[in-house]
Amino acid sequence: MNMNTHIKATLAIDVKNTIGEGPLWDARGNRLLWCDNALGIVQEAQSNNNIDWHIGRRWTLNRHIGGAVPRKNGGIIVVAGIDILALDGDGHITQFAQLDADPKKVRANDVKCDAKGRLWVGTLGNDILTSTGEVIEGQGALYRIDPDGTITTILSHVTLSNGLDWSPDGTTSFYYVDSHTLAVDIFDFDATEGTLHNRRCFKAFAKGEGIPNGLVVDHEGHVWLALMGSGEIHRYSPAGELIAKVRVSTPAVTSCTFGGVHGDNLFITSAGRKLPDITNNLYGLSQEVVEHSATAPGAGGLFVCQPGVSGPAATPFAG
Repeated sequence: MNMNTHIKATLAIDVKNTIGEGPLWDARGNRLLWCDNALGIVQEAQSNNNIDWHIGRRWTLNRHIGGAVPRKNGGIIVVAGIDILALDGDGHITQFAQLDADPKKVRANDVKCDAKGRLWVGTLGNDILTSTGEVIEGQGALYRIDPDGTITTILSHVTLSNGLDWSPDGTTSFYYVDSHTLAVDIFDFDATEGTLHNRRCFKAFAKGEGIPNGLVVDHEGHVWLALMGSGEIHRYSPAGELIAKVRVSTPAVTSCTFGGVHGDNLFITSAGRKLPDITNNLYGLSQEVVEHSATAPGAGGLFVCQPGVSGPAATPFAG
């Protein structure tokens, strides 16, 4: 494929999400799944021609959603608060499992399945600031939920759990974002045991460059990272070299994924509200960016481009 290095994404659906997040391509359903985390909505995007996209069904849970993944046996797995919920096509909800955490203190944020269909869920604190404005670090964690419902804590002392994905072989490397660190980390991944080893920094950012958020790894092993506040998705080589940039019309990009008929559409989600003051005070985003996130063209929308490379569809949860 011909790889562009400076790409402009277009607005696919002006959905005006408060916090659009967690996009994943469901190949069996031929649809994009993503959430409005703040409003507790799971939604799907569909297309008859792989060009023009529209909203399909929407499910409102009326609670904060960390993410949603397709399920091997049908339906969707939704992670809301600390609950792992099974949502069928008719909108009926049953509880599959529950994280061993205090729902008054933490909630899920960003989820994805590994190649064996195990669900990985990160959490963050409901309140991450003290009354004096200091960050309460380490309230969150990263969990693995096996198909039989067994839950294992993989990482503790996480502050703002965010993007996660694996190398394209599904067995070598795991990429992970704790946004509070302003970095993407990489681990060696033991696919048989579902464990992580040898944590090190893959890419670090200075204050004001943008806040690392959601990410996806393409078929060539390159990492596509949403930098909240920058209005850009960056593509990095496995060595951490910046290869390409995708620009959208709003600064508040949240995540991205590959999908479409050939897996060569890059879908980008965004937030449609003013960014929290913490993004200015602690992470260096300008006040203009903080304010503009609510009013920028396409804020909260779903964007799409064809960057000249493809990526895998989501692995369904095997439970």
